[in-house]
This record gives sequence, C-alpha cells and structure tokens, in this order.
Amino acid sequence: MDLLCLLLVFVALFIVWRKRRLVIFLVAGTVFWLFGSWLAGPMISLAQIGYGSKQAPRLADRTAIIVLGGGTEYDRNKHLVPLADSIYRVDLAAALYKTCVETDKQCQVIMSGGNPQHHEQTEAQLYGGLLVDRGVKPADLILEDQSLDTYENARNTYKILRSRQYDTTILITSSLHMRRALLAFDAFDLHPQPAVAFVRNPKSWLVPHPEGWIDSDSGLHEMLGTLKFYVWRWLGLY
Repeated sequence: MDLLCLLLVFVALFIVWRKRRLVIFLVAGTVFWLFGSWLAGPMISLAQIGYGSKQAPRLADRTAIIVLGGGTEYDRNKHLVPLADSIYRVDLAAALYKTCVETDKQCQVIMSGGNPQHHEQTEAQLYGGLLVDRGVKPADLILEDQSLDTYENARNTYKILRSRQYDTTILITSSLHMRRALLAFDAFDLHPQPAVAFVRNPKSWLVPHPEGWIDSDSGLHEMLGTLKFYVWRWLGLY
C-alpha cells in the first residue's frame, strides 16, 4: 500500500512536471526495480531489527497474554480466516496458555482487534474462536473488538489491564510489527514481554519479483509507522 502511494506520487510528478518526464520515469523505474529485487531483504531486516528471532517469554503466577490481530481475509472456500501469517499469533498464544495451565499458573488471553476490513466478524471474534478451539477456556479469554490500529490496541488493552492485577504481561505479534507495537504500549506505560509469533525471512532477488515488492511494502509500512509514532508523540498527540 505504501509503495502504491509512492507510485501515485511519481505519476503525479510525471503529469505535472512535463519538462522532466524522462528523468521522473527513469527514477521511478529504478526505485521500483530496487524495491522489487535486492532492496527487499534489507527492508525486512531493518523493519524487524532486534526481533528477528523467537525467544520464550517468562510465565508468572498471574500472566496476561496479549494477542494483536493482524487482519482477516477470505480463503478460496470463502471462509473468513486470519490474514497472512497472523494464524501463528493464535498458535503461539494457545501454546503459552497450555504451558501456563500445565504449570498451575493463572493465565488470561486478551485478544485485541476490531474490524478494519469491515468483514462479518471482528479480528477478536474470529481469532478468539480459534483460540477456544485450541484449548483456551472461554472464562480465560477477553475479547477487545474495538481497535482499528496498533495505537488503539494498546489504549484499549490498557483499559482492561488497569482493572486487573497481573504479575507479568506478554505481547504477541509478528517480528515486523513488534517494535511499533511495543512503542504504542510504552505510550501507556505498559512494558510487556515481546513474544514473536512469526519471523519474516529476508530475501532479495537479482530482478524484480512480486514477493520482493510485497516484502518491501511491508518493511516500509512498519518503518513509516514507527516514524509516525515518534512524530505524533513529539507533537503531543500520543
């Protein structure tokens, strides 16, 4: 999506700046060639720096496992499912919950995610059902289904956490998203343990590849989102 916006900028420049159309065309071609080929890997590496590996979080006697939704989509059978690699977040949360129960600890899973795609179910409802299917007791599952972005995930989860007492909190999301998510939670003085559910493999190509543009767009989206957070916080909006 961010690459599409960049493409529209080049198109606008091409239309308005007639005397430099050749230069604009060559620059745009070079930029998108690089994003689709060898820049894809570095973009992913930069976006997930510090969170490019999985580490087991520490479970305490009273633990809150926070799961951030990653979107929803329809599969080939027109069933609503978690978007892309988001299913790994469900799997990790269920595995941590199982370990928690087996070690006689008290754990609750907070599933946070609204409905930015405007599908028939919110992320919290869909993912929550999958968590129950994987063994999470409904009594230990809290659905937060109003958030439309990462900042709202943190804000709405904070409202839930402040009414309860936990010894530790764990935040589950993807490697690309973790840095921005932790910054959002930090804005509410929440400091959960990061638990990476899925690590994106940095790959590059000699010539443009569709996956290269997807990876570059994902990396760019997270880096711009992190920059936006710092700017908004500097302006006092966060």
